[in-house]
Amino acid sequence: MTAHLVLLLGLAWRFAVLSLFAIGAGVSVIIPQMHQEFVSQLHWLDDRSFSELLAISQATPGPNFLFVPLVGWSVAAWPGAIVSLAAFLVLPFVITFVVGRVLNRHENDTIRTVRRSFRPVTGGLWIAAGIVVTLATDRSPLLIAVTALVLIASIAIDISPLWWCVAAAVAGAVFV
Repeated sequence: MTAHLVLLLGLAWRFAVLSLFAIGAGVSVIIPQMHQEFVSQLHWLDDRSFSELLAISQATPGPNFLFVPLVGWSVAAWPGAIVSLAAFLVLPFVITFVVGRVLNRHENDTIRTVRRSFRPVTGGLWIAAGIVVTLATDRSPLLIAVTALVLIASIAIDISPLWWCVAAAVAGAVFV
């Protein structure tokens, strides 16, 4: 096998497995694991590239899984983007379709309880994603403090997340 084919198969395998853990909130909850694999273990990306791709995917309109083909493209150009996206979407689609049909036929209290139990799991994974992104992008105690203050303020004051992004950008520009 050629090195490029091995790389594409590696991308496909990793994204297929990661897709099984993207419960509830899609890519956002598996950001820590993606960082661990693609930056720390495989060194396919560095912290800065990872953060930039994440920022681009979150800033563009559309679904949050746009991060997946961006990582694939960064690792193996267009074939990497296509393979990564296909591997990430096909398995969950098939599982969701089959399991959804079965569960809808046999709905009961136990199934409703299991569905509700995914909420705190998803919340915990969101928190882990925030911590990983903060540690990968904020290189000084001041930047970490700005991030922490925006987090605390966003919990206390209910306004659009866009304004918190603007506030963090202004604080970063003023204090850094």
